[in-house]
Amino acid sequence: MMVISILVFGMLGLAGCGKEKPEKVYSSVIEGMAEGESCAYVERPEGGLPLLLVAEGTYSYDEETEAALTCRVYYAWDGKIQEIGTLESLGTAYPVRYDDNGLYAAGGHFVARYSMDENRKQLIAVESVNENFDEDGNASYMYLDAEDREQVATDASQFEKIFDAYGKAEVVNFKTNG
Repeated sequence: MMVISILVFGMLGLAGCGKEKPEKVYSSVIEGMAEGESCAYVERPEGGLPLLLVAEGTYSYDEETEAALTCRVYYAWDGKIQEIGTLESLGTAYPVRYDDNGLYAAGGHFVARYSMDENRKQLIAVESVNENFDEDGNASYMYLDAEDREQVATDASQFEKIFDAYGKAEVVNFKTNG
């Protein structure tokens, strides 16, 4: 049994060989963070190097989570780090979140899901929905997809679908540098 354990641990150690740690890859960004800024790594579903998120300020979302409303998103291609976009939620009830489908930002009347576009080397809104009201209080919903195709609807189904996914996603937990 001990021999098997040694072999398994040895193989696990080799699996990480040649793969740089995110802290090393993103060290120039992390070392350049201003006082009070915090960062978090978000794993990508396809694996590889995680995204680095940097927030200027955070707040206690719960006992274990420091959340942010706004953050810059970084990624490195061939060792060259690039800021690929910014996420911005509206209000402490709507922290930046993530799941296997992407990163999320939201507010009381909007929600958006973002993903990294490898070809354009930037963060893009894969889908977003805004809830709007006319002077009589009637709601309408404007939905945009990744190709910026706009759809206007009077039912809330798309809004509720994306907002539900946002609600089930994990809150990004930021850590202060240092």
